[in-house]
Amino acid sequence: MPERKIEDLLREKYFDYLPEICRAVWQLETEIRHLTLPIKRSLVHYEQLVVKSRVKECESALKTLRSKEEGNTFDPEKAEHYSILNLRDLAGVRVLVFPRGRLLEADQILREYEPFKNWNSDPIKDAGGTELASTYHGFFQEDGGKVCAEYQVVPMLIGLFWEVEHSAMYKPIGWAKGIENDPEMRNLRTGVESSLSHFEEEFERFVKRNSLPPSAEF
Repeated sequence: MPERKIEDLLREKYFDYLPEICRAVWQLETEIRHLTLPIKRSLVHYEQLVVKSRVKECESALKTLRSKEEGNTFDPEKAEHYSILNLRDLAGVRVLVFPRGRLLEADQILREYEPFKNWNSDPIKDAGGTELASTYHGFFQEDGGKVCAEYQVVPMLIGLFWEVEHSAMYKPIGWAKGIENDPEMRNLRTGVESSLSHFEEEFERFVKRNSLPPSAEF
């Protein structure tokens, strides 16, 4: 009987852990929605706070693990070295917030929540080192969970761009494979992120300059 490929072993383990991954997502989303409810209730008409969750897909998990290896290939001699549980974002929740002032408020509320205080911070930065979004990952210790969960607090405009960009650049097949590493496309991505950030900053400056009341029409 031929030896099973590492990819097949990892797929099997992924589906063994899938119920726990789903529970981690459910718990993380529920707690974040509860914690941010006071902000949600106080939003004025142009402000937004949206909570989205996702379970990392099996093939996406394999691609991430493979990308960490030399030559983008699993070493058959190190089969025991690979584990689905090595990924920090199997269970993920993203908090999309507009404008940026509300983002800072949401980030602070979540960081001060006791179960999240020991979670590790790993902010997302652009090519120039500017922080674009806050990212935290950790475990729900009360149930001895094995699955590492992650939540992000992201400016809404950038977060929505990332959703489109991720599907277009990181999930292509055929002729478009490898587009995420194209220098020109990476430069354009940086430019879009910068423009969206500047839009938010100028929007907030406009609101402050004009002292617009909550009921003002835009």
